[in-house]
Amino acid sequence: MQVVPAATTFGEFLTPVFFYVVIAAYVAFVLASAWQFSRRPEPGRVIRAINLTLVPLGVLVALVGVLAASFNAFAQEEGTPSTNWAIVMVALGLGGASLLLAVEGFVLRSRVRSSTEDRRAIGLRSLSLIATTVPLVVLGTLFIAIALRLPV
Repeated sequence: MQVVPAATTFGEFLTPVFFYVVIAAYVAFVLASAWQFSRRPEPGRVIRAINLTLVPLGVLVALVGVLAASFNAFAQEEGTPSTNWAIVMVALGLGGASLLLAVEGFVLRSRVRSSTEDRRAIGLRSLSLIATTVPLVVLGTLFIAIALRLPV
């Protein structure tokens, strides 16, 4: 008797799609934040160089992690990099980028001399970046421990 592979179930299809949508939405949020902060007319900002170099680097690391995890999942094997390290790349790439943007936002908020509405918008964006950074860094640290096979 020959075993026929089962058809892909609804959950097996929607789970990866959900994570791709969440990662894409978070990348869009980070890039929109970077765009909002880089448009500020602050002369001579050194932090703008950080925004334009390290934030895209963090997003690139995250996207490489997504591709690595995708190739491993489609091949149904643990390759190099392993799926655990790919998750670390995604979590710490996006977490690092959003942490840098949050710091930039707080610096910008202190320098803005216009209306309180602008200061509030920058402050809220910075707080939301910090709030989303914490789970990403915790997730990245957890998967580093798993990848190194440390007792968790």
